[in-house]
Amino acid sequence: MLELYHFHGATCGLKSRLVLAEKGLEYVDHAVERGYLRSPEYRKINPNAVVPTLVHDGAYIYESSVILNYIDDAFDGPNLKPGNPLGVARTWWWMKRADECLPMIGTLTYTVSMRPKLLALSPEELEQHIEGIPVAATRARRRRIIEDGFQSADFPQALEGLQKMLSDMESALNKSEWLAADQYTLADISMTPLVERLHELQCGEMLDNTPGVADWWDRIKSRASYEECLGATPNPETEQHRAGGEKAWPDIKKILAA
Repeated sequence: MLELYHFHGATCGLKSRLVLAEKGLEYVDHAVERGYLRSPEYRKINPNAVVPTLVHDGAYIYESSVILNYIDDAFDGPNLKPGNPLGVARTWWWMKRADECLPMIGTLTYTVSMRPKLLALSPEELEQHIEGIPVAATRARRRRIIEDGFQSADFPQALEGLQKMLSDMESALNKSEWLAADQYTLADISMTPLVERLHELQCGEMLDNTPGVADWWDRIKSRASYEECLGATPNPETEQHRAGGEKAWPDIKKILAA
């Protein structure tokens, strides 16, 4: 039996759902609430208190990039890695790149969208929230974001990193139809949630200088897997992201132009 724990709105959860859709696999969908991740029950499933978690015949598999590769190797369906070593290497490079960019998109999301709700908590509740983050580096970064907001040194660094991400994507798409090859691969799946989040946060104009990425994004949205994962079950936090993004975009544009 195949099971997936995720919550709608989690970028890494979306990656796993996309690969399952592309492979045409049926699975038990455990769509949980964000707060459930900190529960003792879920921590028995995933001690890192994050999603996704894949369970295959009782075996627990963590980390979205590992899950993507496992699903592609373990199940029939279209091959989502090229059939040559160089193409595989390029695919893995993009999967690693997506993992590197995850803290950047997290910084953008928390600063623009999540921070106002967290600041409404009592000091005790806020401290409990921060201390409940199990990974020390993430905990420290979130504390800086919550305390300093747009003034945090993390915020412009995240924007610079995301601009570089789009620039790297543009360079790759000038050489091949998709990111790693002339076929759709795990590389494209890995980067899809990051670009999706930019649009949710009303930062889509960041693609204006990367026409290849904009064209890639149109093709991504036309795939059946995108509709299956985001059409029927859109991110419930989209409206919150949109409202925060519309308010923040003028300041973000200034930082990007600096």
